[in-house]
Amino acid sequence: MTSSTVFTSNRSQAVRLPKAVAFPENVHQVDILKIGRSRVIVPKGKRWDDLFLHGPRKV
Repeated sequence: MTSSTVFTSNRSQAVRLPKAVAFPENVHQVDILKIGRSRVIVPKGKRWDDLFLHGPRKV
C-alpha cells in the first residue's frame, strides 16, 4: 500500500499522488466515490464495476 499526504490548496483538500500510483498523463478528470470513511478515486467515466469484473489494470 502506498501512503501520501492530504493538504489544503485554495480552501479545497488535495491529495498528493506519488509517482508509483499516479494516473496516466491522459487522465484529466476523476470521479470520487465515498464509501464510509474511505474515498476511491477513479478516472472519470470508468465504470466502478470494471474493477470488480476485471481487477486493476496495469498501465
